[in-house]
Amino acid sequence: MHRALRTIAVGATLLAAGSGCTVAEVETADPAAIPSGQPVAVGAEATGPVTELGSGQAFDLGWRYVIYESVEGWCTELQMVEVNSTGCGADLLPPEGEHIGAAGAQRPLESGVTPVDGVVSNEIVTVWIIDGQLGRIPATLMPLEEAGLTGQAFIGFMPAEGTPTHIQALALSGEILETHELP
Repeated sequence: MHRALRTIAVGATLLAAGSGCTVAEVETADPAAIPSGQPVAVGAEATGPVTELGSGQAFDLGWRYVIYESVEGWCTELQMVEVNSTGCGADLLPPEGEHIGAAGAQRPLESGVTPVDGVVSNEIVTVWIIDGQLGRIPATLMPLEEAGLTGQAFIGFMPAEGTPTHIQALALSGEILETHELP
């Protein structure tokens, strides 16, 4: 994992008293670093294995996406240096006959980038995150098979100059099977 070093002054009271100043090296995490190692649940207590569905970088931000079962139901979790975002519940998967399950936009990160994630059915081959000015931003699809579920998780990142308003789920033919308005 890459890390940047930041120097801070410690002991301002000592300096004011004429005793000198102590300087310490403090490591700050590199936001571009992709979380690594064995995935662990951060947002809820896992009652089963924690499965990594995918990882990568977007806008110089490293991310990892995991799924696990908890007493609250299935949980998906976006893990980043700046934030860990967890969603749990019985409504994670799309209801019968629908194509989008739990989905939503996170609060914008310090950089202004907004993560958008959720779960779609297996019939979906493309998920677009829609912004009125920027247009469509593609999301990354990650099959849930390894966790023993049917469907796909997705994660996408809206640039700082955009505001995500909708999610569109498309079939292989290009037909929009479902549109979900973001709150």
